[in-house]
Amino acid sequence: MTKQNRRKDFLNRSTFVAFDTETTGLWAPSNRIVEIGGVKFRLDDDRTESFQSLVNPERPIPEDVIPIHGITDEMVAGAEPIKPVLERFFQFCGSDSVLIAHNAPFDISFIYFEMDRCALKADTGQILDTVDIYRRFFPGLPAYSLEALSKHFGITESQQHRALADAELVHGLFRHAIDRIPPIPDMTELKTTVTVHDLSSWETLADELPSGFESLREAAHQECRVEMVYSTPGAEPSSRVVRPRQFYALGSQYYMQAYCERTNAERTFRLDRIAEFRLLEE
Repeated sequence: MTKQNRRKDFLNRSTFVAFDTETTGLWAPSNRIVEIGGVKFRLDDDRTESFQSLVNPERPIPEDVIPIHGITDEMVAGAEPIKPVLERFFQFCGSDSVLIAHNAPFDISFIYFEMDRCALKADTGQILDTVDIYRRFFPGLPAYSLEALSKHFGITESQQHRALADAELVHGLFRHAIDRIPPIPDMTELKTTVTVHDLSSWETLADELPSGFESLREAAHQECRVEMVYSTPGAEPSSRVVRPRQFYALGSQYYMQAYCERTNAERTFRLDRIAEFRLLEE
């Protein structure tokens, strides 16, 4: 019997759904989901259930995005639009499941905006982030991307960048990390041990940001570059130059979606992890 099966805490009593989305781009307000995949499992059972569905985004998929996930306009032409797919996905998850994603704010932002467009509500709410879990319990690794972690721990040799395949990697990473997580009696204790997001509390921010961060919104309006010192659990603070795009609230946490010059891609940053910042003159 594995250590996971011997656990008698909250995690061993829970049903989980590891999930992933593929999209038309990186910025949720102006892009769409083209695929959703999920793996439902329990720690005390080797059996899993799977969910996979292409989504018709009702717009062309940009040519520079297709090589990333391999999903073409022809593949989604006969697929359902997002509303019935999300309804089936939420039914698959059930109201009691704890969801898991890698870099969860990215997937949450896309699901939130899609829900908002089609006026959907979700009973499923609590979401864990394997990036957060690995930064906390496996500090000092060279990289924390889904592919890097999966290769480092021998879960896969390559990443397919398809929703169900990536959800299976998230499932594998969570099972691999479970022995590092201390016994958890309930959801309240889990929230003090790792970051727990709540899909039902995700919302686009109004005009106000926490005290001291107001100028970031002005930087977004003026498309200014911002140099900041950013901290993540288990890593030394690093300097980054970003262009703020949008701001969100998730429970009591505030997030900034920004173009990061270091990674040459859109990234999501928690405002409370920005130690200092300054606007750069163009």
